[in-house]
Amino acid sequence: MGAMRIPGRTFLAACTLALAASLLAACTPSHPVTDPTKTSKPTPTPVFTSDADALAAATDRFKKYESASDRVGQNGWRDTTPVRPFVSDTGYQHEVNSATKYRAQKAHAIGNTVINNTELESHREENGVATVRMYVCEDLSAVDVIDGSGKSLIDPSRADFVAFVTELRGKSSTSLVIQSLDYWSGGGICKQ
Repeated sequence: MGAMRIPGRTFLAACTLALAASLLAACTPSHPVTDPTKTSKPTPTPVFTSDADALAAATDRFKKYESASDRVGQNGWRDTTPVRPFVSDTGYQHEVNSATKYRAQKAHAIGNTVINNTELESHREENGVATVRMYVCEDLSAVDVIDGSGKSLIDPSRADFVAFVTELRGKSSTSLVIQSLDYWSGGGICKQ
């Protein structure tokens, strides 16, 4: 004779399984459980959406720096604070030191610097901070520095067009600050 089935026990086992399954389903979250120690950091919004935007913003900030620098010189280097928003701490200390030397000579500047051309060298972003390196050509043909006796302090052999490579860094287009500014002898930047 085969195994005897006890109808009540089969029914009871089926009910127990159904109850267990429904309890497990009720305890299982409907959304995935994430480990709070493994949450991803949000991706920072880019400061600039393209290299062209980065170059345009860096050029604008550099022009504002040059305009402020021209005003400082035209006022006899008595107050360097107009350039402060545009340069790093080290750069500002350089501005202060230069101003001290010019003031000692009772010098003042004449004319305005013109940005002849800019070209992007590189643009990168990390942790919400943009770094823009660019080449700059300045037209200094209308700029002179005169001492207290009226004599020019500019070397007569100075070129009218001078090229630089500069690096600006910031979290927005209006907070870019000049980190470095060095003469560039590689050519090809100035458009005459």
